[in-house]
Amino acid sequence: MVINVPTHVREIMERIEKAGYEAFAVGGSLRDLLLGKEPHDWDVTTSALPETVASLFPDMHVIPTGLQHGTVTVVSGGFPIEITTYRVDGEYTDSRRPDKVEFTRNIEDDLSRRDFTVNALAYNEKRGLLDLFGGRDDLENKIIRAVGDPEKRFTEDALRIMRAFRFSAQLGFGIEENTLEAAKKLGCRLRNIARERIGSEFMRLLSSDCPEKALTNMKNVIFEILPIKEIEKDRFSLVEKLPFDSSARLALLLYGKSSEELLGVAHSLRLSNEQKRAFAGLASPIEESFDLSPLSARRFLRHYGKDAKAAARMLVLLGEISPEFEALVLSENAKDPCLSLDALAINGGDVISLGLASGKGVGILLSSLLDEVIKDPSLNEKDKLIDKAKKTVWKI
Repeated sequence: MVINVPTHVREIMERIEKAGYEAFAVGGSLRDLLLGKEPHDWDVTTSALPETVASLFPDMHVIPTGLQHGTVTVVSGGFPIEITTYRVDGEYTDSRRPDKVEFTRNIEDDLSRRDFTVNALAYNEKRGLLDLFGGRDDLENKIIRAVGDPEKRFTEDALRIMRAFRFSAQLGFGIEENTLEAAKKLGCRLRNIARERIGSEFMRLLSSDCPEKALTNMKNVIFEILPIKEIEKDRFSLVEKLPFDSSARLALLLYGKSSEELLGVAHSLRLSNEQKRAFAGLASPIEESFDLSPLSARRFLRHYGKDAKAAARMLVLLGEISPEFEALVLSENAKDPCLSLDALAINGGDVISLGLASGKGVGILLSSLLDEVIKDPSLNEKDKLIDKAKKTVWKI
C-alpha cells in the first residue's frame, strides 16, 4: 500500500535512512490519512538514537524536546516534526510516564507499547504499512481498541482512559468491549493525572462531532472528572445538538447546578479565564422572564452578550425558551442593536464637557441612557442622547 507522505516529512525520513537507519511515519497522522482526513501533525519513529538524529540535521532547527524519552523535534519546511527513537517502556509508578525507557532496534517492540490499534500504525516506502494489531480493520469497523491488554495499557498511563473516550467522540467510533470495561474499572486512576491534562482532554471531547456515545459510555468515570453528584441523562444527547464550542456544551451539560458546583467544575477542569466566563454565564439560570417582544429579545442579548446565540439555542434545547423567542433574538441581533456603553453615540467625555454630570454621575447617566436606547434603538444618536441627558441630569 502506497501512502502519500508529505515532501517535508519524506525528506526527513530519507535523510535518516541514507545514514543507515530505519525511519517510519507513525501514529495519528497515518490514522487520519486512512480515514480520508488531512493530518495536522506528522511524527516519525526511527532506529537512530536521539543524539544521532540531531546530528543528521545541522542545516535545520533541532529542538531537544525530550532526549530522556528519545524525542527530538526537527523543523522542516516550517513544520515541526517529532522524531522518536524506537523504545520499550519501563515500569510506570505514577500512572502517567514510564520511570525509564530503553531504546530498541525493533520497530515491532515500539509499536507494541502504543495506546490504541488505530494509532499503532507505521509506514515507509521500503516496508509499506505496518499494522501488527489490526488497526486498519478497527478503522474500517469504527472501533477504539487498546493494543494488547487494556488494563495494562490504562494502568501504565491513566490518561489513556480519557484519550479512549476522546477518540471515540472525535472519530464517532465505538469502544471495544474489553477496552471499555477496563476504562470503567480503572477510572479512579485518573485521580493521579494532572487536572490540566484531564481538562484538556474532556473539553476536546465536548467540542467533538459525536460526544453523546462517549459521554454515555463514561458512566461513573465522568464523576472522576467533574466534582458533582449527578448529571441529567438526557443532557448527553442534547450536547451533540448544540453547535457551539466546548464551554457552551459544558454549560448545557451542567445547566442549573449551584454556583458552588459550577465553580468547582471550572477549577477542576482548569478552564481558561475566557472559558470560565462563558461557562459560568451560560450555566447559571437567568432569573428574568422574557416575552415575544423585540424589547425582551434585546434584554436577552444584553444579558448574554457575545454568548447570546449559544444561550438561545441551549435554552431552546432545555425547554426554557421557545423557538419563536430564539428566532426573535437572532432577528434583533442581526440589526446590530446598541447593547453596551461602548456602542452609545455619546461617551463620558461628551457628558463631562457638556456639564451634564461628573464623577460617579457620568457612569450613572450613561447607564440610564443605555437603558433608554435598549427600549428604543432609534434614540442612539448623539443629539437625541444629549437632549435626553439634559432631561435626566436632575436625577443624578
